[in-house]
Amino acid sequence: FFLSFTLLLTACASVRLVPAYDEQIDNGLTELYADTSGFVDRMVQSAGKPEGTFEQNKDFYTDSLGKLDALIARAEANRVLGSCPSTKLMGAALDQVSLPQEVRGQIGTLPQGDCEVVLFRMIRDDFQDMREIHRLRGDKGLPLEARDQFLSGSIGALMRAAIAVEVAKRAK
Repeated sequence: FFLSFTLLLTACASVRLVPAYDEQIDNGLTELYADTSGFVDRMVQSAGKPEGTFEQNKDFYTDSLGKLDALIARAEANRVLGSCPSTKLMGAALDQVSLPQEVRGQIGTLPQGDCEVVLFRMIRDDFQDMREIHRLRGDKGLPLEARDQFLSGSIGALMRAAIAVEVAKRAK
C-alpha cells in the first residue's frame, strides 16, 4: 500500500498546473513581430516606388508564413503533449493586452484547454490577407493606412496577444 501511495504522489507531482513556457515560440513571435513592423513601415514609405511593389517583396510573405507554420507546429506539439496554456491563463493574458474590439471579437471565447494554435492560425490568415491586399495593389504598394490596419489591428494585435500569452506562461 505504501509503495502504491508513494507512486501515486510521485505521478501527481509531475502534473503541471501551469503550462510550459516555450522560449522558441516566444523568440519566434518577437522576431516575427519586429520583422513585420519593419516590413510594413518600409512598404508604406516605398508606396508607389519599385521597391514597394508586391512583386519585389513577395518573399517576405513566403518566409513569414513559413515561420508561422513552424510556430503552429510547435504549439500543436505542446497541445499533444498536454502542456497547452489553459483557457484561464490565455484569457488573463489577453485581458492585459490592448486589443482592438474587432480583434478581441475575432478571438472570441477560446475552447477549454486550447493552445495558442488558435491565435497563430488567425495570424496566418491575416498574413495571407495582407499578402493579397499587397498583391492586388500591385505597383501602388501599401498605403499609409496599412500601418494602423496591419500593426495596430489585425496581425499586430494578434501577435501582441500571442506574445502576452508567452510572457504570462514565463511569469507563472
